[in-house]
Amino acid sequence: MKGSLFGPGTIVLGSGAVLLTLVLLVGFFLPTQWSVSAEVRIEVSSDALLPYLDSPEGWARWTAWPDSGLTRSGPARGSGASISWEDRELGAGSFTIGEVAETSVVYSVVVDGAANTLMTTNGAIELEPLGSATLIRWTESGDLGRNPLMGFWGLTMESAQARELQKSLDQLAELVVSSDSLPIR
Repeated sequence: MKGSLFGPGTIVLGSGAVLLTLVLLVGFFLPTQWSVSAEVRIEVSSDALLPYLDSPEGWARWTAWPDSGLTRSGPARGSGASISWEDRELGAGSFTIGEVAETSVVYSVVVDGAANTLMTTNGAIELEPLGSATLIRWTESGDLGRNPLMGFWGLTMESAQARELQKSLDQLAELVVSSDSLPIR
């Protein structure tokens, strides 16, 4: 009696291969680009906010940063101020301030993601003076790269990143208006 070519092991392994191929195929058609925004009104002038926005050290006071492997480069403040990291959880990446004006800051983040896929994020913070207060509008857009598995992450990226932006803006507002917070320069 001869064994069947399509025994239980072949069927299980073949089904797994077909399923993996389908997952990867679907991943190629999922979104890799995303865009989000958040805003908050803070009862301080835009001049008081700029020290928290024009340097990596300012950003580190109100946004999440890797805990280890940080390397500082470029000028202390303004265009070209940069920080890079090598972190076990977050991987390697860099944050660089591109432009600083009286009412705006533009920056970019590059992260070396899974399978050596570069993920880029471009962002801008606009400050709109409202008398003694300031409306902060933070926008970000990014590209997760062409890794088909990152497309699945892209499905939730916009909502997750919007929450993170709002959380960080709320932390900035709390930091800036607290009486023990001194501007950094």
